[in-house]
Amino acid sequence: MVSTDPQIWIAAFLTLAATSYAFRDNKVFKFAENIFIGVAAGHLVVMGVKNIRDYGWAHLAQGEIIYAVVFLLGILLYTRYHKEYYWLYRYPIAFLVGNGIGISIRAAIHSDFTVQIAQTASPLIASDAMGTINNIILFIGVVTALSHFIFTYEGMHQGVLGYAPKVGRWMILLALGASFGNTVMTRFGMYQGRVVFLLREWLQII
Repeated sequence: MVSTDPQIWIAAFLTLAATSYAFRDNKVFKFAENIFIGVAAGHLVVMGVKNIRDYGWAHLAQGEIIYAVVFLLGILLYTRYHKEYYWLYRYPIAFLVGNGIGISIRAAIHSDFTVQIAQTASPLIASDAMGTINNIILFIGVVTALSHFIFTYEGMHQGVLGYAPKVGRWMILLALGASFGNTVMTRFGMYQGRVVFLLREWLQII
C-alpha cells in the first residue's frame, strides 16, 4: 500500500527528480534543483536573523556595549554597494579574513602537524601484531611520502636513496585511492538510504 502522507510524497518526488539527472539534464531536475537552492537560501536568511537576535541583539540589550562594534562591522559590509563609501567595507572584510585565517591555521597546525607527528612517533611495537603492522606502515608511509617532496637535494631521487621517494609516491597514490573510494562508498551509502526510503516509507513494499 502506497503512503498517503503528503510530506512523504513530496520527499519521494524530489528524490526521483534529483535522480533523473543521472539519465540526462531535464526540467524536472531543474525544478528540484531550484527548490533546493530556494529552501537553502531561505534557511540561511532565517538562521542569520536568528543568530543576530540571539548572539548579538540579546547581549546588546543586556548592556554589553562591546557588541555594538559587531553590529557596526556588519553594517559596514553593506557599504560595498555605495559608490562613494564602498571602501569602508574593507574593514569588516579584513577582520573576517584575519580572524578566519588565525582560527584555521591553529586548527591546521594541531590536526595536520601536531597530531600527525605524535601518531608517527608512536611506538612501532604495539600490544598486538595487527597494531604493530599498522604502526610500521604508518611510519614508513609518512617518512617516504615526505621524502618524495624533497627537491633541494639532488641525490634524494637517485641511487639507493631514490627508492624512498618512489615508495612515497605509491603511498600517496594509495592514500588518494582510498580517499576516493571512501567518498564513492559514502555517496552510495547515502543514496541507499534514499532507496530504502522510497521502498519502505513511500511504496511500503519492504
